[in-house]
Amino acid sequence: MDRKFVVAYDIGTSGVKVALITPEGKVIATATATYPLIVPQDGWAEQNPEAYWEGVCAVTQEVFSERELDPANAIGLAFGTQWKGIIPVDVEGRVLHNSIIWLDARAVDQAKRLNERFGEGTFAGNDYWPKLLWLRENRPEAYEKAEIIFEANSYLKWKTTGESAVDITNSFVRSYDPKIQKLYKEILAFGNLDLEKFPKIIRSQDLAGHVTERAAEEMGLVPGIPVFGGCGDIPAIAIGSGCSDIGGTHVYFGSSGWVGYSVPHSSEELYISPFDAERDIYISGLNAIGLSLNWAVSRLYYEEFKEMGAGVFGLVNEEAAQVPPGCEDLLAMPWFYGERPPLLSENARGSFWNLGTQHDRRHMTRAVMEGICYTLKTGALHCKASRGYVWPTQLNAIGGGSASDVWMQTLANVMNMPVCVPYSPRHAGAVGTAYCALVGLGLRQDFSEIARTMEFERRFDPQPEAVAVYEEGFAKFDRIRRMLLPLFNENNGSL
Repeated sequence: MDRKFVVAYDIGTSGVKVALITPEGKVIATATATYPLIVPQDGWAEQNPEAYWEGVCAVTQEVFSERELDPANAIGLAFGTQWKGIIPVDVEGRVLHNSIIWLDARAVDQAKRLNERFGEGTFAGNDYWPKLLWLRENRPEAYEKAEIIFEANSYLKWKTTGESAVDITNSFVRSYDPKIQKLYKEILAFGNLDLEKFPKIIRSQDLAGHVTERAAEEMGLVPGIPVFGGCGDIPAIAIGSGCSDIGGTHVYFGSSGWVGYSVPHSSEELYISPFDAERDIYISGLNAIGLSLNWAVSRLYYEEFKEMGAGVFGLVNEEAAQVPPGCEDLLAMPWFYGERPPLLSENARGSFWNLGTQHDRRHMTRAVMEGICYTLKTGALHCKASRGYVWPTQLNAIGGGSASDVWMQTLANVMNMPVCVPYSPRHAGAVGTAYCALVGLGLRQDFSEIARTMEFERRFDPQPEAVAVYEEGFAKFDRIRRMLLPLFNENNGSL
């Protein structure tokens, strides 16, 4: 089939997806592969960077092997990746340590010292900068031998092109903003960290290099395909959801998840996802959305999960729909992987409240879904109160969890606003990533074009009776959250 396309990758926490996407933004083929999460001890989270590359090569070969598509018709390539990983690589190209990923919360002591210097509450143990300091202090050989310290996106660009560059959305030691760069340098100086160990910064639509002969052979592509800067998963999803313009609001249900706001760029913000020179994406996020539901399903549907694999989620949704809103007064605190201050804490953990003999696994699983929606609402209310963000009139929902009708209807009822799901919501991140290449190639004027042509497959409007139930449930949930937070910090603060 003689059809031109770009190759876009979505590198998540649980696996990699490739999508072949036409210049019009249409997905014509996809393939996926998984890789493991490594948890050496509680609160730690690592992955083998080579598993990223092996996954990229596997899905690229697969997407062409069963389809009448010619790799020679690939006109561009871009990666969209999880952010804030730490991957030290030596001068010979050897990885010196597993990637310490965004989910990892080991650097509590380093965060405490940074807070003493830069202001209490500024840093947490799962932040990028404390973990850089942890690496230097606890794995000094890996740090000293590192010729360059990548994250997932720059690592994969380097594997593909041989060039070292980090895109603006994944760079947290270099910035185009002089004021933010000054702060980064102060943080690095405090930690005795060397700026020269990190890649140069480029824009998401900038050319990073071309596919090398070696990479082409391993991936099943042809050499010379232009590779663009790409972006982190947060801006990729903002683009793919049609919400990248200032004022846009989306919600993402992936392994992690968030309510995301596209806002004007600020020189004052440390905890914000840079997008470009004019825009940032502020997220009120959860460490675990899909991960938390997966935890519940793997425990409560153990035998079915072994037998059915991913097909078990059809059964889960069917059974959850049998439970009335509010789960007969059962609440779940779905913070199994810890969460972020100030609304929660890395010390938070999961629990159920008011579990009785009338409840079964259907109630417990649905309660986890509802608890995630309650936590998202908590964050959105905080954004309105503390930042003055306008309460959205509609949420565009994407990610794997948005395929669940019962979950999206719950979100609409908890938030009391329409929730709209576009076609191919699982591919929103890949489509957003593809636009980095399409804009770089001059085939699309800007990242906003997708919003003007977006079509929605499903819409969920609030149901008044359920809204009333969830308003009462949220009030209880919020009281419990406030009560549990100091107890979690007291009990788990030394973990």
